[in-house]
Amino acid sequence: GPIESAGDALGFVQRRAKGDLERFKKFIEERGVATGAWRGAVKQDATGSR
Repeated sequence: GPIESAGDALGFVQRRAKGDLERFKKFIEERGVATGAWRGAVKQDATGSR
């Protein structure tokens, strides 16, 4: 809508995205260890899709 367009024109969206990425990078780098989350494999089916 018009509010989103105005915010985008003023650079709010880009600044917000950049800040979010910087905070995420800092969060990941400061953890120092893996989370223990799933580390499985994605296997192809007969069609070659995953």
